[in-house]
Amino acid sequence: MALTAAAVFFAGALRAFVGFGFALAGVPLLAMTVGPAAAVPMILALEIMSGLQMLPKVRKQADWHSIWLILPAALVAAPFGIYLLDVLEADSLRLLIALALLGAVALMASGISIPAKVPLPVSLGIGGASGLLAGSTAMAGPPVLLYFIGRAGTPEAARASMFMYFSLTGAITLGFGFASGIVELNTMMLTLMLSPALFLSNVIGSWAFHATGDHHYRPIALGLLTIIALATLAQAVAN
Repeated sequence: MALTAAAVFFAGALRAFVGFGFALAGVPLLAMTVGPAAAVPMILALEIMSGLQMLPKVRKQADWHSIWLILPAALVAAPFGIYLLDVLEADSLRLLIALALLGAVALMASGISIPAKVPLPVSLGIGGASGLLAGSTAMAGPPVLLYFIGRAGTPEAARASMFMYFSLTGAITLGFGFASGIVELNTMMLTLMLSPALFLSNVIGSWAFHATGDHHYRPIALGLLTIIALATLAQAVAN
């Protein structure tokens, strides 16, 4: 239980600091303690709790136009991701999680930028890929990180937009999970027990963001996420 709470605290603090990374860090770490099938719905539920806690601070800063451009496609694709979560074995899920995380790290490290205006089919593709990953791994982030960073005018707006988008996709995907019967009640009870660690991490991560701004978070986040991805990949391959 202590290791699980520590994983939630670390992932929550990272997300509150940079606006993303909760699922990217939390799913691989929780998968090591409770398994991937339980880790995914737990992270989705915690994403919702985190979003509700931070809502008063970020809702006015978020770029809602950019969010609504990609959210419908994510809604359509999420059930297909949940199907993958239901049929894939634990080690296959760990491998998928590790590869998604490494892909996110590579995108962030590449320096590639997405222009503020992209064609509608591209926006829909980004949303669809995000929804598919949200359902299967709870990691809606890799397809949308560069999207929000490119469209947002400030680091604060990008952070707020990602906060709200991940909370909304978490709620949508978790709803599909309940409807399909793959989310168990005892998993949600454990999630509620972990909520104090999440709430504390939000406070500390937000304080760190306002204390340091956007000057130091990227190399720190990239380094930590790379370590987590390699550890998850090693566990999947070893088994």
